[in-house]
Amino acid sequence: MNDYTQYAGKPIFLTSCIKGFSRRDKKPGWIISFEYNELIIKHLKKAVHKNHHEWDRKAKTWWISELYEDVLDELFDNWYSLAKRQGTLF
Repeated sequence: MNDYTQYAGKPIFLTSCIKGFSRRDKKPGWIISFEYNELIIKHLKKAVHKNHHEWDRKAKTWWISELYEDVLDELFDNWYSLAKRQGTLF
């Protein structure tokens, strides 16, 4: 369990996580999705500078800059298994 389980009352898991680029300026990062949780979203917006996150309303995904991988690791219990092991698949 991570430090932010308190926000959801249960472990917080990503439902998807792939490497991708921001739509705004093509910076590398991660395109993620997770079950809606207002407190997690508030924390994410606070912890990740506004130039380093984007919400895609149509796809219902977030782009998070690779500079903030530590925040993703702190927030989501399955971050490492989805993101860091992904490299062995490609």
